[in-house]
Amino acid sequence: MFGVPGLKKRFCGSVRLGGVFILLAAAATLFPHESFAQLRDEEYIRRHAQPYISRFLKELKAYERDLPKAKSGRRAALTRLSRVCFNLGELTEHRHRLAWYEKGKSFAEILVKEEPGRVEGHYWLGTNLGGMAEVGGAGLALQTLPELVKIFAKAASIDPVYDQAGAHRSLGGIFGQAPAWPISVGDLNKSLHHLALAVQIAPENSTNHLFLGYTLMQMGRSAEARAALQRVFEATAHSVWPPGVEHDRREARRLLKELDAADNGKS
Repeated sequence: MFGVPGLKKRFCGSVRLGGVFILLAAAATLFPHESFAQLRDEEYIRRHAQPYISRFLKELKAYERDLPKAKSGRRAALTRLSRVCFNLGELTEHRHRLAWYEKGKSFAEILVKEEPGRVEGHYWLGTNLGGMAEVGGAGLALQTLPELVKIFAKAASIDPVYDQAGAHRSLGGIFGQAPAWPISVGDLNKSLHHLALAVQIAPENSTNHLFLGYTLMQMGRSAEARAALQRVFEATAHSVWPPGVEHDRREARRLLKELDAADNGKS
């Protein structure tokens, strides 16, 4: 959830899905945007993440300790475990990320099995699986994208509001950044549909507006894109950690500069 979705490269692109990075093997016909530190501003994360990592590790230890005795509250315990593992995967250094996502996925799979009608298991299964796909590389990502669409669609159908419209945000990121058919599942109209729902449901989330702005840019709707990106600066919430709001604002500023440069080039 640190960078804007997309910024596709000509042969290989990286994409952020509302908390999920997906590496995409893109066709040569995709038009590149310059990368934003591979869509993970590692320096920004290093500067701000350590207090949150320490907190999440303490929470994880407590949740794991309490899980065996959490009979009536087992769903809540598994949800916390899968979420905190995902958050650690987002904030930790690269060599540890896969292990955290795998651990989070295992908790989410248990939750889906025990509570298939609840949103939590499906949603955190999707986020952790998406993290694994990013770490695993472009080929795995392209294989995983159709499954992610199904998982997040299920989550959205159960509870579209959950995690600040997280399922719609993730679907919007996937459809907006994946290569289009027949290579993959990309579809800008579907992306716009889901992200419009996300900002309607959770206007306080900065990433919802950032993703919407970028999809509108890809569609050539610059005035609407500019308006969506300006709303990033009014938003106050982030799904993973509070400093993520400022990260989204930094990216919105960069995209607004791109829009300015494009407008000046036309004049």
